[in-house]
This record gives sequence, structure tokens and C-alpha cells, in this order.
Amino acid sequence: MKTISTLLVGFVLWSNALLAQTPTTQIGLNAVPLLNRTLELSATWTKSPHHEFFAQGGYTFPTSSSNGNRFQDFYWEGTTRGAYLRLGARAFFNPSDRFRLFLGFHITNGYVKQAGKNTTVLNCLMAPCPALEREAQQDNYLLSAGFVGGIRTSITQRLAVDLGMQLNSFVGGKPELMGQDIYTPGYGRKPLQPVATVHYTLKGR
Repeated sequence: MKTISTLLVGFVLWSNALLAQTPTTQIGLNAVPLLNRTLELSATWTKSPHHEFFAQGGYTFPTSSSNGNRFQDFYWEGTTRGAYLRLGARAFFNPSDRFRLFLGFHITNGYVKQAGKNTTVLNCLMAPCPALEREAQQDNYLLSAGFVGGIRTSITQRLAVDLGMQLNSFVGGKPELMGQDIYTPGYGRKPLQPVATVHYTLKGR
């Protein structure tokens, strides 16, 4: 949580001059994480047609997951949930309202909670052996950074859509999770993820 607080303070200081000038404010929803039971909302601020600052927050609802199947000698199964905060900025490379190319950088602080059970299958020679089960849970705080690029197209005066790709990388190495193929809040399943965000302008143009 200290990392999240530091990010928030830095972002406020970074964008203080921009916010003092009554910038354009938008809210957005990224549809891609919905496929992984994750709600991601965003807010963007800009005073210039050439760049914008953004903050995104997401919550992953409890999802059943495991690290293997019942044919293995050891496996974990349970639920995974978490939340994350992402801060960053984007630059736009052409003034067109129809298709605007953008490239951005962001940093993400995430939290993952896993709860379930570990099962160890014993191989006995003379008779079937009962599996050994024990409760297993862990909490992880994750820090990652990355880039996002794509196009923004205007649908109406206040409604726009971002389509692109997002590349993330863990800072300090990939964490040890119970199940390496799970959807990690703020990171995803793989380093490269698609983006499809709908933006609605609350103030400004």
C-alpha cells in the first residue's frame, strides 16, 4: 500500500499545473478485462491535444483457479482475487478526431489474494492412500510497468474508443503465485494484452 500512496502523491504533484487550468476530464471502461471477471475504470485529464494523464483502477472478483490437474502428485486449487491502481500518460501523434495514434507509459501497483488448499497424492504399494490436504493461502503485492499504444477514434462529440495493445513487465521479477497461468490483477495472463476502452467526456471537449 505504501507504493500506491507514493504513486498517488507523485501523480497529484505531476499533474497539479494541468488540473489548475480546468482540463478536459473523461471517464472510461476497458472491456477486455471483463472477460476475466475484472472491472477496470479509468479517468483522464488533458489540456492539450498532444498528451493526457490517466489513472486506472481495477478489481478482480473471486475466480476459481488451480495450478494443475488431479493426475499430478501435488496441486493447488482455490480462488484468486485482487485489485490494482495504474498511473501514466499518453502522447498523441496526429490531430485528427477520426483516428489519433497514441503511445503511453504507465506504472501499476497490484494486490493478489489466493485462498484454497494444497493436495498431495501419495503413491502406496499395497493399498490406496488418501490424499493429504491442507489449507494454503497467500497475499502478494505486485509492481509492474509498461507501454500502451494504439488508436483513438471519436464516435460522437463526447464518446471515443481506444483500440490497441498493452505491454507489461514485472518490476523486480515475476512473483511466486499458486498457479502461474492465472489472471493477475493489473498485469493479465500474458505480458501482451489487448485494450478496448470506451471514454466519455465529462467536461471540456
